[in-house]
Amino acid sequence: MRPYKALTPLLLGALALGCNDLDVTNPSQRTTDTFYRNEADALAAVNGTYHALQELGVFGRWQTFADDARSDIATSRSPWTDLANFTRTVLSSYNFEVNIHLWEHNYRTVFAANQVLANVPDVEMDAARKARFIAEAKFIRALAYYNLVTYFGGPTGIPLVLEPSEVADRPPSSPTADVWAQIEKDLTEARADLPASYSGADVGRATSGAATALLAKAHLQQREWGEAATLFAEVVGSGQYELLPNFGDNFRADRDNNRESIFEVQFTDEGALAEGSAGYSGPKLAGPCGPSFCDQNPTRWYFEQFFAENPAVPDPRLDFTIFYNKPGGMDVFGTPFAERYGDRLNDIFVKKYTQYYSRQDEIFDNPTNFKVLRLGGVLLMHAEALNESGNPGAAKGFVDQVRARVGLGPLPPGLDQAQMRARIEHEQLMELGFEAERFRYLQRQNMLTAEFLPTLKAHDPDFDVFDPARSSLLPIPNSETDLNAGVDQNPGY
Repeated sequence: MRPYKALTPLLLGALALGCNDLDVTNPSQRTTDTFYRNEADALAAVNGTYHALQELGVFGRWQTFADDARSDIATSRSPWTDLANFTRTVLSSYNFEVNIHLWEHNYRTVFAANQVLANVPDVEMDAARKARFIAEAKFIRALAYYNLVTYFGGPTGIPLVLEPSEVADRPPSSPTADVWAQIEKDLTEARADLPASYSGADVGRATSGAATALLAKAHLQQREWGEAATLFAEVVGSGQYELLPNFGDNFRADRDNNRESIFEVQFTDEGALAEGSAGYSGPKLAGPCGPSFCDQNPTRWYFEQFFAENPAVPDPRLDFTIFYNKPGGMDVFGTPFAERYGDRLNDIFVKKYTQYYSRQDEIFDNPTNFKVLRLGGVLLMHAEALNESGNPGAAKGFVDQVRARVGLGPLPPGLDQAQMRARIEHEQLMELGFEAERFRYLQRQNMLTAEFLPTLKAHDPDFDVFDPARSSLLPIPNSETDLNAGVDQNPGY
């Protein structure tokens, strides 16, 4: 098992300092002052930042509910009413479990990275490895802030914490522009000191390509199309990545860390729980009824998009994305769909990331790594950036690469910007469903507006309660706003 998948008991003790009110001193307990003594301690601290990415509110569970289920590609019919309402941005309490996890767990990740950045520079160790460790922490801090700013970053901003926090700290909100600037700074510095690739047990750590791709996404999300296109071009032209021949292999545990992967969160099964590592539990909640809890379902509109080009033959990516009553049959974890759901043959369920290929049910600790960045998505976002920069002709080739992988022909020549935008959006729907990308696409394309709301309502009735002045952001938890006068609630909450 890769060493950073498990947070060592020693580091757990170090990170837990200040959380114990007992007036007892353990002479063997390592403190922050004594922990950072050598390279092994520094490595353990960096590993702790990777471990934080497994938290439920970072990439361990809730990202698909915060993104996909809030968008028009999915809905929730969960009997857990608060969860179903959350996906419509209707919350009776802003401290609801999902909402508070998205806030707290990403800030925990920031805290872990800040510990590295404050202490590792003073450790006596190999200079090149020290620079790499610092760069890894900057990448992970930027990734956590990317989550926070896209979920919560409204007109009044969010706290921008760049030093290890103390219990009494009440950091005020910083302008959203300052948060984006820090993300860009961290990633620009990180990519200079990260290697292009790793070998052996280090495979899966942040690379220069991962930092460059995330920096490009940060510019893309801010509608800085030219900067995004330039950076995406670096990643695509690096020669480090290639599309897998089989699209579905990206979402199998036995194909993790493949040539298409740019950065993925490393997960394990229940066999590693005692070591402090966990699996990806999102599929257990979002997957098909029976093997999973089916707390999230594809919308009928999204399902129909797979037939948009050819009503008789769906897009080949459908069978890796959605369980449905397929003509000729489709198994759901080894049981034919028609047999398992004989009384509801029109139902559809999330398939991507589930372990349908290896198990009879879905477990909470799914060992499949979550793909934060992969070449298929980067090619389409590169095309988006080029098209929005006024160059639809250059965008075409990158869309065609993604289509060719699944046996589809190239786009027709001569598409104008609006036509190309529609084709890129369709291709992203086919390629990136249930990868926590759709809501952010709607944000950056200014589609969460009153003007576009009738279209979203036609896609997904959940948008009947969507308020363009409020619902594009999540509410900051009450636990933060009640204790911290420097943090203002997002508008409309």
